Amino acid sequence: MVDENALLAERRGHVLLLTLNRHHKRNALDTALMRGLVDALRAADADAEVRCVVIAARGTCFCAGADLEELRSLPRDRADLVRARADLLVEINTVVAGMGTPVIAAVNGPAVGAGAGLSLGCDLVVASPAARFGYPEVRHGISAGILIPNLIRQVGPKAAFELVATGDPIDAERAYALGMINRIVPAEELEAAALALADRLAQFAPAGMSASKRAFQQAYDLTMQDAVRAARDVNDRLRAS
Repeated sequence: MVDENALLAERRGHVLLLTLNRHHKRNALDTALMRGLVDALRAADADAEVRCVVIAARGTCFCAGADLEELRSLPRDRADLVRARADLLVEINTVVAGMGTPVIAAVNGPAVGAGAGLSLGCDLVVASPAARFGYPEVRHGISAGILIPNLIRQVGPKAAFELVATGDPIDAERAYALGMINRIVPAEELEAAALALADRLAQFAPAGMSASKRAFQQAYDLTMQDAVRAARDVNDRLRAS
């Protein structure tokens, strides 16, 4: 049964607030929620009136990761369904990087497995002191493979391997020290702080913000020389527009 209220969307001026609303399932990512989230993010990026997106969550858990109950319910002879679900998980971890619109995560509690990947995939992360981040897949006899590339990019190989090899969660202070989050704010101020940051980003010209974000992503993916040249070309296009 598809829960049509699993993802709430609310416009706040030029900011789109997306709220995970499966708190009875600790906001675990089932197929419907992942599809809805990917579609909402892509629609926001195509909407000129949306200049920033905030992803928040109802309840005391940001996201418990993949919905294992749904995964176990898939027929063993339907490898296509398992693969389609894995493809959605890939999209969850890559869609934000492909957007020109900045995305902020407001992490109010545990972000585990795919939930940690979702928050880490956002451009900025604001968290409460109750935030916890973990990659416990190894404890369940599986791999966090899809989540590892971005984790390495964000925190470096040594810290990344420790997280995935031990499965131990880390608290907000440790995540801040590793660069996984940008700021820690009191729980009661979390959503307001994330929206205030989004409002600040939304004040800037969308073309400049989009170009800056894409140049930032290219700097990750290209050699130093190619990244600098790509940034030069972006500035040339902005000046010509």
